[in-house]
Amino acid sequence: MKKNLSLLLILMLGSISLFSQDYIYTRNNNRIAAKDVTIDITEVRYKEFNNPAGSEMAIKSNDISLIAFADGRLQFFEPVKKIVMRNEFNKNLFTYHLADLIVNNFTISYERINKSGKIGFEIPLSLGYGHYAQIDDIVNQFYTGLSVNFYPTGQGKWRFITGPGFRVGSAKWDYYSYDEYGYSNYKSNTGYFKLLVNNGVIFTPIKALSFSIIGSIGVRYVFKMPSDYDQRVRTTGGVSVNLSYRF
Repeated sequence: MKKNLSLLLILMLGSISLFSQDYIYTRNNNRIAAKDVTIDITEVRYKEFNNPAGSEMAIKSNDISLIAFADGRLQFFEPVKKIVMRNEFNKNLFTYHLADLIVNNFTISYERINKSGKIGFEIPLSLGYGHYAQIDDIVNQFYTGLSVNFYPTGQGKWRFITGPGFRVGSAKWDYYSYDEYGYSNYKSNTGYFKLLVNNGVIFTPIKALSFSIIGSIGVRYVFKMPSDYDQRVRTTGGVSVNLSYRF
């Protein structure tokens, strides 16, 4: 932790020495080159360094992480630990999807988060071991896909996640129909894909561990279906409770 903090401060001070200007670092990882900075209780006013004759700008104090002044002073607007965690984070996540066990799926995924901490690319891999449909009308056998995860506030102890995803896989039909001869059970192999919108919350108590709850809603398309069952396209959704190892 001390090493990461020292590195962060050295980089900041190095940029100050090079450009001799004030920098405002926001909590969403933006850096503003400024001059004539004035600090009030609720906001910070400044002029853009490249436009000193322009109008005065303002930003709320609780949107600021810290201000690095040209004379070498640093003024923090949040705890140093939060700053380090948001800028020095593990970019790889190996995730075990705990809640999928309820519907007889063993699901893991790998995610790579980009340098800014605001975008992640996640590839899931799921194997189904059930024989009867529980929530859905098909029984998953296998799926993979890709999710693009957006982190509007970057990385930190608590963060919100949203973004699109798709899945493609194979499944078995588990469909019952009724006619004059009674009930009949229709089973057949098929394929499907899903387009989803994911939203959730992630909690990272320590650097190497995260817990998350993700809700998904979208559309499912099935390639092959019983002739008397008109549900080739239908809405779909789910909730995932996950445990992630970060490295």
